[in-house]
Amino acid sequence: MLDSCRYDTYVKANTKQVDRYIGKPIPAFTYTNHTITSFVDFLCANKLPHPVDDYKNPWFKKKFNFIEKLECPIHFISDNTHLDPTNLQVKGLLKTGVFDTYKVFKPWFNSCQDILDEANKIKLGKEYFIVLWFGNTHQPYDMGIRENPKWDKFVRKVDMYNRGYNNITVKEMEYMHNRQIDACTYVMQKAWNDFLGSHRDATIIITSDHGESFGERHRFGHGCGIHKSQFLVPFVTNRRKKY
Repeated sequence: MLDSCRYDTYVKANTKQVDRYIGKPIPAFTYTNHTITSFVDFLCANKLPHPVDDYKNPWFKKKFNFIEKLECPIHFISDNTHLDPTNLQVKGLLKTGVFDTYKVFKPWFNSCQDILDEANKIKLGKEYFIVLWFGNTHQPYDMGIRENPKWDKFVRKVDMYNRGYNNITVKEMEYMHNRQIDACTYVMQKAWNDFLGSHRDATIIITSDHGESFGERHRFGHGCGIHKSQFLVPFVTNRRKKY
């Protein structure tokens, strides 16, 4: 799960290895434009982003809930402390013991390698289900790669911009979008080299919980408007056969 990664961000990122061995992204609509609600949708209501105009996709059968049908534990690893399964009582909403192992890291970002290291420590059986939730593509777009000393000042401008003030330029928007593209490239290359490449025979889904606005309808960020920039996300899977 690439937090806050909109569809065109993934398309513009360098994901050649993933494209070749897992699949290319298709556009999908998510159910919410905010991280916390998307987390609940995914783990508690089984609402994955739905591929555009693909209503017969087997992932989205009305009565099919892949999480509830799992007999193995869910291993949840994230770099966002807000996404804590125990705080959201996910055990009670799903089934007892479903989270036999989970680890949550402190924000905000530079935890990509930590997540992958933890995933590689898990003793996997024949059946396993792992959620790797990367925050690098969320604001502020991976401070761990390239420090941005102006970010705090920029954040203070966002609220005014979303209320209609023209205090953020097109050039600044492009700069922030490029930061998200760079963060997506970084995560996907690390994920492939350090985990996905050796698990390519497993069922793999790569998607995002919501998108991000970079000036569309005078909005920046997410959770602040109803526009496809905040709802259109990538969906990649190597699962081809029907259930």
